[in-house]
Amino acid sequence: MATAALAQPAHAAPLVDGVYRFASLTDGKCLVWPRTHGSIGVVSLGDCTDTPSTSANWQVLRSPDGMMEVSPSGSNPRTCLRVTPQHSVSVTSCGDRYAEWTVSYGSDGPGTVVWADIEHTPGDFTPSYGKIVDDPGVTGRIVVRQAPIEPHYWALQPAG
Repeated sequence: MATAALAQPAHAAPLVDGVYRFASLTDGKCLVWPRTHGSIGVVSLGDCTDTPSTSANWQVLRSPDGMMEVSPSGSNPRTCLRVTPQHSVSVTSCGDRYAEWTVSYGSDGPGTVVWADIEHTPGDFTPSYGKIVDDPGVTGRIVVRQAPIEPHYWALQPAG
């Protein structure tokens, strides 16, 4: 697996506020969710398009613990990432319980891919603590796990 060769460099840092696209390094698929009522649904991997239901529109906000807001700016209601009891990732209305994400980024140097590491970091250390993982053995491939860091990178591109 190509992602296993990446090591977290010392210069990894939290992302600044902005809109970003997150894609699997293995096949370029982006984080997406189905366009259901209110844009609520389970996150999986799909085509990287510029529609509101892909990570091409996801806003990373530091407020104060970090937030992955997936609704376009000005939307009402706002929608954010949350972790389900089954450790899958879904999109639902924003609330304090879902505003606890840490997104770091870095690379192995000039000319190498810029990667992102997306981690749910709740203040109460509930079992939902962990990284968003691309797991081929899981339906939709996306799950949150407390696991070693190496395979859990996402290609990062500023959107827009």
